[in-house]
Amino acid sequence: MVKYVRAVKDQASTIKQNLPFLCPNVDYLQKMLADSKAVVFLAKDKDVIVGVAGGWLNGTPSGYDAEDEFLKEHVAYNEAHLDWIAVKEEYRVKGIGSIFIEKICGWAREQGKKKIWVEVSRKKSDLEAVSFYKNHGFKEIGTFRDQNGEEYATMLKQL
Repeated sequence: MVKYVRAVKDQASTIKQNLPFLCPNVDYLQKMLADSKAVVFLAKDKDVIVGVAGGWLNGTPSGYDAEDEFLKEHVAYNEAHLDWIAVKEEYRVKGIGSIFIEKICGWAREQGKKKIWVEVSRKKSDLEAVSFYKNHGFKEIGTFRDQNGEEYATMLKQL
């Protein structure tokens, strides 16, 4: 049975060891775990970390001017940011990502936030993620390209 817990400050290296495919590096994870305006949740099967999700209360500025403009237009500039969700492949399609969304949205709501946003790669391999977020109430509010030319969708959900 998978259990969900909030990660603590000294777990960054352990998280990265268990989920090496996770985007953030150890320094970024440590920064999140030390910041009161961030949260990291873990999914554990027995004592093994099988998934992780992270978010920020104030995810702006995002680092991309076009994305910041979408967020301002939708009155979401100072709202919560769902930074990432990562789940081990053998644990996918078991509801872990859905529970992570519930947990992070609940945390943001408890902190007084009204909206949460996420950016998702529009690469062919990531289009399932766009559908996943749409199925959880996120709406696409715009697209932008990063410094490498990769296209992303900015998605927003009312809490």
